[in-house]
Amino acid sequence: MDPMEARARLDDLSAEIALKYGITGTFSDQIAKIRRALPRYERARADDLAKVESALEHPTHRNELMREPFERAETALLMHLERVDRSERIRAYALDAISSVLLNVVLAAIAVGVLYVFIRS
Repeated sequence: MDPMEARARLDDLSAEIALKYGITGTFSDQIAKIRRALPRYERARADDLAKVESALEHPTHRNELMREPFERAETALLMHLERVDRSERIRAYALDAISSVLLNVVLAAIAVGVLYVFIRS
């Protein structure tokens, strides 16, 4: 596989990750940050693509890239990125934050109520 083609395809994937997750940086850094958001079976393929990026910087490993594994990993990651909805992720994050705050307020009110009952008696 041509190293320039591989670099261009990794740059396209990097741009898609930046669009969907809002994370910038090198492709390897982006994969490290979104790793937990990926399904388990896609993490290994994403890690393989991150290894390809490091192999592109090495002169001898650059020419040893295999087209089939690269394309399989790229396709799997692109399919995952197509399913990601950024607005849905933001909405879920906001709902999680609000629900945790409300839970803490309710638990604090219960604790104050119990403390009031024990102090009063």
